[in-house]
Amino acid sequence: MPAIAPAEPPSFAQAMDLVRLSTVEESYTSTFPALTFDYAPAKPLSVQRSYGGHTFAQAMWAASLAISDSGLRIHEANGYWTQAGCADRPFVYEVKTLSLTRSFALRQVTARQPTTPSADCPFPTSDASKELGPVAFVLSCSFKRREEGGPKYGLAFDGAKYGDILRMDPTSHPRDVYLRGPQGRGIIRLADFPSIDVRTPDMQEYNQRNKGTAHRRLHVYRATGPLNVDANLVAAIHAYVSDRAGLDVLKHAFEADEIGVSGSLNHKIIFHTSPEEMALNETTWFIQEMSSSRGGEGRGVIDSRIWSPSGVLVATTIQDTLFRKHQAKLA
Repeated sequence: MPAIAPAEPPSFAQAMDLVRLSTVEESYTSTFPALTFDYAPAKPLSVQRSYGGHTFAQAMWAASLAISDSGLRIHEANGYWTQAGCADRPFVYEVKTLSLTRSFALRQVTARQPTTPSADCPFPTSDASKELGPVAFVLSCSFKRREEGGPKYGLAFDGAKYGDILRMDPTSHPRDVYLRGPQGRGIIRLADFPSIDVRTPDMQEYNQRNKGTAHRRLHVYRATGPLNVDANLVAAIHAYVSDRAGLDVLKHAFEADEIGVSGSLNHKIIFHTSPEEMALNETTWFIQEMSSSRGGEGRGVIDSRIWSPSGVLVATTIQDTLFRKHQAKLA
């Protein structure tokens, strides 16, 4: 019988929870399932492909744990998906230090999963001792000590180009977002994120005048309650959100009615400020601004900028994806 999701939705800290497996080799196992499109509390865990942003953020968190007392903060992360993840079993993360100095660290994380599903959820630590499948995800992650002083410069967010849409009460934008499923198979609802309220402004009017590489998708997001979490876990929250609905950007930017074979190849995020300057709460909203600068040869690029409530650019992402238009079968 498949494992049942917890009756109460987990907090972000619970969703990212890791248990260390060995005091010799640095390895961890997750205890809560990664999201899927059809995730629902108290329902059987799905065998559908899990949300890639979960693995991306959790691998960052795993990379930070052994150096949490060093004062080093996540600076950049680059992840590669080598196969789809499953939500009905844990991820097992192995962490290695590639370089470590007083002011900089470079760490590598590989994620694998048991070849068989779990019978219980939260997942027991013993599940990590099952036979593991091939590497599903690889992350390189750098950490840097905060530099004091020096000039600050950069772009400020230009919300005026979107007209009145960002002057509206953010809670007036829809929380529930529906997308066409892979290869046109029905309509799917994006699952709610743990501890994060994500809203999607209606950009239809703007995008009627701006097509192709000028197409934009916006997300505005905040915490749903107090977040008393480690600074590096704050950075992981922004990485978690950054993977939301990227393929939909490609579909609209390049006017593809449906997407055939698709999925992330790699995802890079650079943090321009310390996590302390990216703290989320219930009253202030961050903005993710998404677009695509290139599509072709079976791939597409998803670019995004993450802006603080005061309009400061706090992170930049670039994602390379497998992007093939759906080809109808010949009769």
